[in-house]
Amino acid sequence: MQSEDTISEISADLSHVIGLSQDKVIHLGLISFMEKEIRLAEDDIDDFLERYNVPSKEDLYEAIKSRKIPSHPAWEDYITWKNKEKYITDLKMRLGKVL
Repeated sequence: MQSEDTISEISADLSHVIGLSQDKVIHLGLISFMEKEIRLAEDDIDDFLERYNVPSKEDLYEAIKSRKIPSHPAWEDYITWKNKEKYITDLKMRLGKVL
């Protein structure tokens, strides 16, 4: 992991190279990071949709309960799906604050 001094130096140098303030560079970097994390989490959810051929995590839950889908690893995927949705919601809330 890099020290704060190194990160500060890199952001200052980048700021100079692209002609934006250091604060603007950091701001845009945060936006880009959050957008990327949202896309990756959405991709994970799309994988679950395809893997289990269900329209929602609630439908996956019901399919597991009714034994239409084997519980392992579906339970773990269901929990991950719930966590991904929460992560997306949290990131979008924070993203809305910085835009």
